[in-house]
Amino acid sequence: MAVDGYRLSVRRETVEGVPDDMKFVVPGTSLREIERILDDDDDIVEIFPDSKNILFRIGGTTLITRLIDGEFLNYRAAIPKEFEHEVSADRQELIQCIERVSLIVSEKLKNPIRFHFDGSYVQMSCVTAIGKSYDECPFDGSIENLEIGFNNRYILEALRAAGDEQVKLQLKGALNPMIISPMEGDKYTYLVLPVRLKAND
Repeated sequence: MAVDGYRLSVRRETVEGVPDDMKFVVPGTSLREIERILDDDDDIVEIFPDSKNILFRIGGTTLITRLIDGEFLNYRAAIPKEFEHEVSADRQELIQCIERVSLIVSEKLKNPIRFHFDGSYVQMSCVTAIGKSYDECPFDGSIENLEIGFNNRYILEALRAAGDEQVKLQLKGALNPMIISPMEGDKYTYLVLPVRLKAND
């Protein structure tokens, strides 16, 4: 799992030969390096943790990194247990809509994307110094008149990482996080905190 001040991600994978009660915290920089090393032909990653370090073996590459001392935060407490709304959407269609609305967003113009859920559609819009953008995306289910803002990059990264054709979206209110998860099971959970919208966003 990984977390920063605006989002949280949990991914569950089967690991053979590791006791169920084993826990360790790996630096994010090391995990990004492992991601860079991996390619589509690498089916197996061997993991060798001890009390202070961890070794990853990927094909002919070995990476050793120091573990972070202490316990990771209690991420389960950060994930809401109850939601007012639960719908499903085509992941790729959602990504494409957000990308189109994000065309006027840049490093200097970081205005949030406004999501207005209205019936079985979500209307997305953004206003920056260079103009306005708008798109809409259908989903399965219904949410009446809920408006919430998100950082476009955080939502896109979560959706791209999900991988499934259909994803479940769970929301509680305009100031509560959105949860992106699979239609069945719990192989991943992505939590994205909203951005407080201003009248001119």
